[in-house]
Amino acid sequence: MKYFILCLFLFGSAVLAQEMSLDEKVGQLLLVHFSGDKVNQEAEQLIEELHVGGFIYYELANALTSPDQVKKLSHQLQMKNKESHEIPLFIAIDQEGGRVTHLKEGFTLLPSAREVGSLHTLEKASRLAYQVGGEFRAVGVNMNLAPVIDVDTNPSCPLMGSRRYASDPKMVAAFGRATLEGYKESGIIAVAKHFPGYGGALCDPHLGLPTLIKSKGELERCDLEPFRVVAPLSPAIMTAHLFAPALDPLNIATFSATIVQGLLREVLGFQGVIMTDSLLMEGALQDFSIEEAAIRAFLAGHDILIIAGRLENDRASWSTLPLLKRVHGALSQAVMDGRITRERLNASVRRILTLKQSITPLDRLSKVQGER
Repeated sequence: MKYFILCLFLFGSAVLAQEMSLDEKVGQLLLVHFSGDKVNQEAEQLIEELHVGGFIYYELANALTSPDQVKKLSHQLQMKNKESHEIPLFIAIDQEGGRVTHLKEGFTLLPSAREVGSLHTLEKASRLAYQVGGEFRAVGVNMNLAPVIDVDTNPSCPLMGSRRYASDPKMVAAFGRATLEGYKESGIIAVAKHFPGYGGALCDPHLGLPTLIKSKGELERCDLEPFRVVAPLSPAIMTAHLFAPALDPLNIATFSATIVQGLLREVLGFQGVIMTDSLLMEGALQDFSIEEAAIRAFLAGHDILIIAGRLENDRASWSTLPLLKRVHGALSQAVMDGRITRERLNASVRRILTLKQSITPLDRLSKVQGER
């Protein structure tokens, strides 16, 4: 039965990918945010004109005040999206626990990864993920951008701090695995991050470009070990805006086919969805425009491009609609010009649709296939 369901998912995603328009396919690559506590004109345009694949909620941008409010917002977005097409939205949250928490009032507050790791109890880590995953599902959130499986090799790292489980890579791998299993059991898509690992980096990628000065051997023994362990079971992995010259002396991980396609996809054998961290961070935009960064990140091997949050030079505004229109147009033009091949685009769209279908009832999948 499991093999039959898998075949149905794969067949369904292949059919849908073939019948979608170019604009729809490009839209599926984009995971974005909008400003508002209900569906407004900005959200409508993102859905109807750009066909975005999903939204990320932020506490400030979306006024996340209660489970009831979050549930209504999720329902409104999915219903508005359904007017355009039957492919459901990813509704994501960045809820690691500790200081990275956006759903607060009325939700179970997760401890930080460091606090969870200090308990040395894998069962509790899995149970916590299962519990909060159930709460997410109840309010229409189907994806969590967690767990962090970076290794705590540098306690002075300003970015990570308590966001890491431990300094022992095997322990980090074990807790990451337990957390992923808990989210899977709850029916939530979990996203392991940040490949190849921020462990020893000092700079915050929101503000600049972190550099990881380690040999390839050191990286393989430490930072890469948790990703090697979770690769077979994580539905999605997020990469880092990080320069690791031992892995690629020319490109940061975000734009490195050697790291994303070669190391993660081919060497570690990861078959799931690969996504960027937000391309609005300074670490990704030091050398390129947002349009060029999106194209290069996709060409490196990413399936989903996160374009969400606030630009560091415009912290007062949460609106990214004009910017997203430019990115969507640039990606579409890159396909029409042949810089991005149709085969490459279709491969990512199939992976995205397969992941969406894994959280979509089979009767809904059949309905989608029938109508298309």
